[in-house]
Amino acid sequence: MLAKNVISIIEEFAPPHLAIEGDNIGLQVGRDLEKPIEKIGVALDPSLQVIKRAWKEGVDFLFTHHPLLKDGIKTFDSVIYEKLKILISRDIILYSAHTNLDICEGGLNDSLAKLYNLKDTKYLYENGLGRVGIYEGSLQEILDITEKYICKNPTVINSKVVEDRDTLRVAVLSGYGLSQKNIEYVSKIAEVYISGDLTHHSKILAEDLNLCIIDGGHYGTEVYGLRYFSKYLKEILEVKIVTLDF
Repeated sequence: MLAKNVISIIEEFAPPHLAIEGDNIGLQVGRDLEKPIEKIGVALDPSLQVIKRAWKEGVDFLFTHHPLLKDGIKTFDSVIYEKLKILISRDIILYSAHTNLDICEGGLNDSLAKLYNLKDTKYLYENGLGRVGIYEGSLQEILDITEKYICKNPTVINSKVVEDRDTLRVAVLSGYGLSQKNIEYVSKIAEVYISGDLTHHSKILAEDLNLCIIDGGHYGTEVYGLRYFSKYLKEILEVKIVTLDF
């Protein structure tokens, strides 16, 4: 299978036009898309450790959820240089699907909504990020699911606000979703919010707004759905696929 065919299949699942404006998705490193691909590596992050492992395992196409560069840089030195040196010298194509994989049908946020068996699910945001729906059950059941599949020790805020309810309006957002802006928005439409990267000031705001927060971590809330995407690739591609950081 050629690199361009692999990319076509990825983009059919996670269409690039779904990505948030300015998101650095798509081809990150590589030029020869006519190159035959024998082994694909899947990872959350294009870390130096992941790239070294891809090299050692003979990966010639590396797919990551997070892009290589988020912000513009003027010089390629330090760890970026080391990453590029390995990728280019070993002719490893690097391709990323970020917010388009979060948003798409069957993507990371849909995976979370399915995990928690949310009913009457809708987009959390108009741009397609996140999901919000009804959970028929208790907060403790939600925590049991979180601890089993997302994070063994999630941070929980305001559990007492909803602990006696048996039907809850729950919002989920994979990755970084626990900013103050997000918490203020979600507090108006949900009672429980599951996402990642809670900060001190966001915690205080959630307490003030009586919103129950479950911080399952950036890694945990994204890797759960990435496992299913990796499984999808294994089923549809006639190429060996390995996971590199989960």
